Amino acid sequence: MSITDEYIFPFCVTAHSFNHDKSQVAVCPNSNEVHIYARSGAQWTPIHVLKEHDLLVTSVDWAPRTNRIVTCSQDKNAYVWTFDESTNVWKPTLVHLRINRAATQAKWSPMEDKFAVASGDKCVAICYFGEDNDWWVSKHIKKPIASTVLCVDWHPNNVLIACGGTDMKARVFSAYIKGVDQKPAASVWGERLPFNTVCGEFESPSGGWVHSIGFSPDGESVAFASHDSSLTVATPATGEVTSVRSPNLPFKSLVWSDRSTIAVSGHDCSPMIYAYDGAAWRLVKKLGEDDKNRRSATASPSNNNTAFNLFRQMDSRNQPAKPGGTSSGDGSLKSVHQNTITELHRDPAGNPLDISTSGLDGRLIQWNIQA
Repeated sequence: MSITDEYIFPFCVTAHSFNHDKSQVAVCPNSNEVHIYARSGAQWTPIHVLKEHDLLVTSVDWAPRTNRIVTCSQDKNAYVWTFDESTNVWKPTLVHLRINRAATQAKWSPMEDKFAVASGDKCVAICYFGEDNDWWVSKHIKKPIASTVLCVDWHPNNVLIACGGTDMKARVFSAYIKGVDQKPAASVWGERLPFNTVCGEFESPSGGWVHSIGFSPDGESVAFASHDSSLTVATPATGEVTSVRSPNLPFKSLVWSDRSTIAVSGHDCSPMIYAYDGAAWRLVKKLGEDDKNRRSATASPSNNNTAFNLFRQMDSRNQPAKPGGTSSGDGSLKSVHQNTITELHRDPAGNPLDISTSGLDGRLIQWNIQA
């Protein structure tokens, strides 16, 4: 069975992030708050609530080594949260983002000494701690970004950053900060890398918004998922750009498992595994859809009422229930997630086979992609 842990929250989960050992998780319940839960046996117990944002929190990222949390929101702000063990309180520090539109995603760099914040202000804010001012400051990557940036990801060298957005482009930039970063070694992305250098630019096959982007573990390739239900992998060393069109609904998140395996998820409610066979990228597995015995064993008595489930499906997923097809006999989907998967993350401890997903159905699921 590919599922290693599953929990259902009483609210939809729009963002999540685990700490280093997955004993705690930060989730956003589609509001301006972030709730932190601690594992208690097979359950998750609420222990903290991060309240500082005024509008919907759009992203949360928990740094595994420094144990700092960064959050960003539609209120155009980002906060770095540090845990004070003496008072048992998470203390926020406002980040000087200097943006005039909503922040859409925040992500720590591999060294956890800076982080990136994507925004609707046609820029990516590269944030670092300014020793002189004793707070988090930012520099903006702007040109040639022409619209909202929806996603960012860091290269393993801690300097390059990939981003994609509503201008239908995926780009790789240099985010080198003098005084913070060491001079990076030459790579397939370039040698001289001053801040804001464009190291690569790629376009989605049919002009779809780029919802998610990620570097391969070795940093030699970049992959991005677009709203045209495509997965594109670009390798600058060979000049190869490969796109795989999917008959499924659009993807919202992707992560690399290893150099030849990518996990994607989104509106189709099932995580999917793509693998490179030496000639092309191919869909090799959908996680969870073969788990019919588990779903029937865990179904509640009320689930046997077909009419009840038809109405519940229309209410909770805002879609008509159709017998057969992608639905089971009780009106639920055959997939484990029953609504859009909002985020997909790799294991914070570094296990390449473990991923986690959260969705609008309130489920937080941990998977092993080879089980």
